[in-house]
Amino acid sequence: MKDIEIDSNEKSEYECFSCGKIVFAENRPSQCPDCAGKMRNRQVSVE
Repeated sequence: MKDIEIDSNEKSEYECFSCGKIVFAENRPSQCPDCAGKMRNRQVSVE
């Protein structure tokens, strides 16, 4: 497995665990703008 380099100035794709909304942001959103659910970075695998 190879580590990816993450550019901190680049916008990342975040997805809401509850409703599935996708948001592009430089910093992790604290909650979904639609339903206030938890957000996850889509570049990081969920296990």
